[in-house]
Amino acid sequence: ERIRAIAPSARRIYVLRERFDCSHWRCVKDCFHQVTGRHIVTEPLTQAERNALYAIWAFERFKRTFAVQTASDYLLVLLGEQEVENAEQNYRGLITSTRRAQRLAEAGRLPWFQFDQSLQNELRSRDRWVRSRESYNRRLDAFKVEMGLPTDARVELDAGELERMAEAVRRVLSLDELDPAPESVPPADAPVVLKEPEWPGAGPMEIREQEALGLALENRLDLRVALGRVYDAQRKVVVAADALRAELTLLGSAAVGERRGPGSSELADAEIAFDEGRYAALLALDLPLERTAERNVYRESYIFLEQAVRNVQGLEDQVKLEVRNRLRSLLESREGITIQYQAVRIAERRVKSTDLFLQAGRADVRDVLESSEALLNAQNALASALVDYRVSELELQRDLGVLEVDETGLWREFKPRERKNGRS
Repeated sequence: ERIRAIAPSARRIYVLRERFDCSHWRCVKDCFHQVTGRHIVTEPLTQAERNALYAIWAFERFKRTFAVQTASDYLLVLLGEQEVENAEQNYRGLITSTRRAQRLAEAGRLPWFQFDQSLQNELRSRDRWVRSRESYNRRLDAFKVEMGLPTDARVELDAGELERMAEAVRRVLSLDELDPAPESVPPADAPVVLKEPEWPGAGPMEIREQEALGLALENRLDLRVALGRVYDAQRKVVVAADALRAELTLLGSAAVGERRGPGSSELADAEIAFDEGRYAALLALDLPLERTAERNVYRESYIFLEQAVRNVQGLEDQVKLEVRNRLRSLLESREGITIQYQAVRIAERRVKSTDLFLQAGRADVRDVLESSEALLNAQNALASALVDYRVSELELQRDLGVLEVDETGLWREFKPRERKNGRS
């Protein structure tokens, strides 16, 4: 209410960005004509109130950032646990393949150098398994320290979180309906048409760019703080301009009954006599003849106003860049999930077929080893894409300013409204 009273026309500054370079000067002049002495005197109180509001907004912004960072670190720990499980399954499978290769080599159905290849891959997979376990333990200890826990604390993570997240993504993106091997294949000399990512297959947080930018510019708290700094700089210009005018100061003092002390109430003349008090008055007139220091402050206030306006412009561009990058990350992660999900299905089918062909003597050990390596890489890539997609969703809500975090640290996610394409 104080800002509306001081600078009612200042809101015009942020209507259109192309008006930044000219409108704020006119707004300052307009509010200068409407300012009163009460606004000048109460400016420190006004600024203190606004600083308290800025601190609250900054803390809210920190809570959202910290919540997203904590969730991201937690998901990375779960990703490390999933990589350990994948490496363990690959290690067990290669042990079985090595045993089978040894039996076939002893029976003369397989050259011994292929058994050596299988043995080398088994040793390599063991090394990968050990490294993944230690990497997971390092991530877990770092997460404990970040949460304020000792490294020797026993922490059990929710192992089913990735499974639930994968199931939700699989249902939203309709992954089970994908066929990695289409029935009809066009001729080799047919024109190649690249398939663009489809919008109907987008997730719930993949909203339109213009809608996302509108939400960010409306809800970002740090942008509100920067805009508030512009209003503050406007008021500073008005206060500095007021100091250039003439100043009339009226001072007064009065002293009545100041000699009364302990026990003086029993005296005969203990009553207060106002006619015997001492009174003084001072009237000072400061004409605007020498205002060099005030003039310099006035010019500096205009410079600070220009700086505040440029800060808003730069932050607005940064917000737009962050939102656009988050939308790109969501698209990239979604395509990665789709690709790696099909790659896992193909790799699993390839492992089964090569193993059967090896037993029938129609495949080499190298084919089995390559299929196992491809399956492990596809599984790790799929888990990484799932984590990236989830983290990108949280980061987008943070950058839009729509992620709500209560006093207990629990968040409530943003639910976009139903769109025309059937996605929410």
